[in-house]
Amino acid sequence: MRMRRVFRLDAGRRVVEREVDDELAFHLEMRARKLMERGLPPDEAHREALRQFGDLEAVRASCVTTDHERERMIKRVNFLAELRQDFAQALRVLRNNPAFAVTVILMLALGIGANTAIFTLVDAVLLRTLPVRNAKELVVVGDPARTSSLMFSDALQTSLLSYPIYKDLRDNNAIVSGLFATGRSDRLDVQVERSGGELEHPRGRFVSGNYFQVLGVPAAIGRTFDGSEDQAIGGAPVVTISHAYWMSRFNGDRAVIGRPVMINGATFTIIGVTPPTFTGEIVGTSIDVWIPITMRDVLSPNARILDEPRAHWLLLMGRRAPGVSLAAARDGFTTLVRRFVGAHLPSGVSPEDIRTLPVFVSDGSRGVSRVRATYALPLLTLMVGVGLLLLIVCANVANLLLARSVARAREMTVRVAIGAGRFRIVRQLLTEAFVLAMLGAAAGLALAWYGSQALLALASGGGSAIPIGVRLDLPVLVFTVLASVLAVALFGLAPALSASRVDLASAMRAHARSVSGSGGARRARRLPLGQFLIAGQVALSLVLLVGAGLLVRSLQQIERTDTGLDRDHLLIVDLDKTARGYSGTRTANLVREIGERLSRLPGVAAVSYSENGIFSGTESMVSMQVTGYTPRTADDSVAYYDRVGPAYVHAIGGRLLQGREFGPEDTDKSERVAMINETMSRHYFGSESPLGRFIRFDDSVAVRIVGVVADIRDHSLDGAPVRRFYLPYVQFAIGEPGGLRFEIRSTGDPAPLALRAREAIRGVDPLLPIDSVDPLSTLMAQSIREERLLAKVSSGFGLLALLLAAMGLYGVLSYAVSRRTGEIGLRVALGAQRSTVVRMVLHDAIRVVILGVVLGAPLAFAGARLLRNQLHGIEMIDPVALGVALSSLAITGVIAALIPALRASRVTPLTALREE
Repeated sequence: MRMRRVFRLDAGRRVVEREVDDELAFHLEMRARKLMERGLPPDEAHREALRQFGDLEAVRASCVTTDHERERMIKRVNFLAELRQDFAQALRVLRNNPAFAVTVILMLALGIGANTAIFTLVDAVLLRTLPVRNAKELVVVGDPARTSSLMFSDALQTSLLSYPIYKDLRDNNAIVSGLFATGRSDRLDVQVERSGGELEHPRGRFVSGNYFQVLGVPAAIGRTFDGSEDQAIGGAPVVTISHAYWMSRFNGDRAVIGRPVMINGATFTIIGVTPPTFTGEIVGTSIDVWIPITMRDVLSPNARILDEPRAHWLLLMGRRAPGVSLAAARDGFTTLVRRFVGAHLPSGVSPEDIRTLPVFVSDGSRGVSRVRATYALPLLTLMVGVGLLLLIVCANVANLLLARSVARAREMTVRVAIGAGRFRIVRQLLTEAFVLAMLGAAAGLALAWYGSQALLALASGGGSAIPIGVRLDLPVLVFTVLASVLAVALFGLAPALSASRVDLASAMRAHARSVSGSGGARRARRLPLGQFLIAGQVALSLVLLVGAGLLVRSLQQIERTDTGLDRDHLLIVDLDKTARGYSGTRTANLVREIGERLSRLPGVAAVSYSENGIFSGTESMVSMQVTGYTPRTADDSVAYYDRVGPAYVHAIGGRLLQGREFGPEDTDKSERVAMINETMSRHYFGSESPLGRFIRFDDSVAVRIVGVVADIRDHSLDGAPVRRFYLPYVQFAIGEPGGLRFEIRSTGDPAPLALRAREAIRGVDPLLPIDSVDPLSTLMAQSIREERLLAKVSSGFGLLALLLAAMGLYGVLSYAVSRRTGEIGLRVALGAQRSTVVRMVLHDAIRVVILGVVLGAPLAFAGARLLRNQLHGIEMIDPVALGVALSSLAITGVIAALIPALRASRVTPLTALREE
């Protein structure tokens, strides 16, 4: 019943019907009186009046319809005038109260801007479709997060596909109308003919010849690939370049079509430029140069993989045929991939393993992206966080409007006295709230632009910036407007309804001192709605603080993880040996000579090398058999591995648990040996010693285990250690290593060694490409940048929420003290001490904080459950995080209440009399 009275405004059809009924009743009464004056009794006079009037219901219906249409016409005529009047009045009121207006606008800009900034990234990473024809028809085969991976493996896996399986799927399916392949390219050394100077390194991508046709992307100038590029290996020396690369490198010269360029020493011809809106199918990566996939082995002649079924490096995308659903495409490709793998059954794999082989098939409308896989959950978590922050901002603004409604009590009284209805007052106050929200949204858009750029910089973790196209486009603007409208509903409605309840009798008696609300001065003094809003702010602040505390604690646990290596003194050098054609004996000579030169550098304690390196993002895995062990599942026959140099364990600061590590005696002519990690030893051998046991590959190649290494977290700081074994770099037991990375352990800070390491390598081969030289600490920090992003941004949200809650609590208590000046003066006159008054005010504050904690505790627990997949090394109910959050709220509440409490303690009876 209470809520019905709140929203019962004098408007609508019922008012018209009531007025018509009143008018008809008046006419009947007047006619009945005339009949009674002629001598008819009252009852007979009323019956005669009804008879003479005719069909009352028909007349009533006609009058209601006529009046209703007239009212609608008047409303249509007056709507724009009233709207203009409301907005003019709102702007005039805000202009006369600039401090209030600026405060509210800045608060709303903060809340709306933060939400828009996060949504801008969510839109760019998770929601935006590719700028191609009918993107909803696209489907991806392969793991869309593995956009730049290459893996040689006999193991059953379909996250990436080989070129032979692509050709089979392309030529033997009715699922898609076109299927293209796309894969990584190594570093490109590009030189525009006759340009001279240093080599350029644009970002390239190998694609099949039907790439642009399937996507439906035309050329801005020239032409794109037409499919003929796939006819012969090495027979299509042409490239298509992006619009951005065309503008930056060729200054938009249209004569670029037909121009030759040198790529890795081979001559190619530029045939076309893509439209400005198209940067490739990878979200978060802007491609500069597209190269036919059949030219891959021409550019990397020392690492040929096109005809290698063990080389998994391609993602496939196709356009679903008419009538084929995504579910049907998933079933169809699963069957085709399993059939191909079954026809080329790897050794040691049973037909049952083929029948249960998972195949990655997903919607391709939003492209593929490693960035999406990495940041999807953090962005959604931050979206929830900024949503809570917006609620806190709205509660704060609502409190300000509630307090201001009391100051405008005389104005509301005058409006009601001269005939303003409650609906008119509510509409005017909501118009003011809407103007504030729109001004806040405008300021929030500017804040969102800089905020999204700052978030991208923070997400990069000190590395290269993530190339995500954030822009304030239509979806972002729509989101901002909707957030603003929601803000108006949240912070404007309750104060407007409260201010519109005016008791004229109370206003006359109290000289409009407490006219807002129907409960009189006592109700206004207590401001229960304001205190409830503050309790809500405290509850939401507790949720944000507990969540931030959990994420910070999780980050601390990750950073303190025992990696099993010397994380503070390692320098990682990444070289591209295949670009210079190193293989076989030349590779052995190269690593030996570079290792000797690096070892002689001042400040170097140890040097070794490996294929995949540490925190490089590159992994290798293989199917194998362990002598004496019977696998129970297909996963038991798979392990990760790396090829490493002599004294590798010592160089990286690891621990050898059993046996020996590799030395100079382990050459390509000596017995093939291996080291395994502790996890692998425990899995296959239990408590027995693995030394002397054998690992076999393809039932022919066998390596003897000579050492056990303590688990090393060399690729990820979270999760359980994986089974891993190590092979000598120069023993090609399962093929020749493709990568080369040197691990240099220093006696001090490794960063100053970077320049000297580069010089030493150039002394061996001046043309050997050096892709990167980074301290291990930098690589490790980049590996947990999403955790760091979450911890930092959520901490900022928590601190901001704490500040807003303190501001709200301070404002409510200050207002309460000002309204209770007379009461406090009377208490002082009766002998109350200053400490008593201070305790009274602090008691009110603590009561609100406790109510907020009680309301927020279950919400905080629910939020912790949502974060459980992002927590590492801590429980959902972490005493430290909870203690910090509660103590922060308690301390902040006391500080916010202390100033009003001290002000109240200085009230004297004389001050109270002057206030009255």
